[in-house]
Amino acid sequence: MTIKRWQKLFWIIRKPVVHSLKNLYVQYKNPNADISAPIVWKYDDIEAISIGSQTLIEPFSQIVVEVSSPLSTIPGRLRIAERVIIGSGANIRAAGGEISIARNSMLGQQVSLIASNHLISSEKPYRDLPWDETKVGISIEENVWIGAGVTVLPGCAIGKNSVVGAGSVVTKSIPANEVWAGIPAKKIRDIIQSKFLVNLSTK
Repeated sequence: MTIKRWQKLFWIIRKPVVHSLKNLYVQYKNPNADISAPIVWKYDDIEAISIGSQTLIEPFSQIVVEVSSPLSTIPGRLRIAERVIIGSGANIRAAGGEISIARNSMLGQQVSLIASNHLISSEKPYRDLPWDETKVGISIEENVWIGAGVTVLPGCAIGKNSVVGAGSVVTKSIPANEVWAGIPAKKIRDIIQSKFLVNLSTK
């Protein structure tokens, strides 16, 4: 069977067109957010996506939100509050668990947020195994700064005002007002509120 030129052209442009339309629909449903293109969106229910006003999602990101999945009974949802910045190249996968990002938080370039992971077994290929339902979801509280290239794994919460250094891998929850960094990420120091005020007073 000979494939005509117009058929080849259709298959070449199909995916970019679909991604563009999905990007426009997410923007339409969240009109006060700034959602840059191109972004690859994969979702099965637009109502599972909520993005607050003055939030910026920069281009070349991939965002997956799956409410229904054959690999998990736990629905995926994405909740992003107001005034959040998500840098370019983000990898956000809210499938098999919810990802929530509270207001005023900043995520650097190429940050990965993974809401669930596959179980491990030698009996089947990993891609065919269900997701682990004992450790799911990610919660990022208010005014969190996550550096470029950070990976946050399922089941982790990052407390208010905390900072995660660039390139870190977060494998457990981080309390409020702490700086963490490394692979796996570990506590570096506390954030002392009065320190910034003292620095300002010396200028």
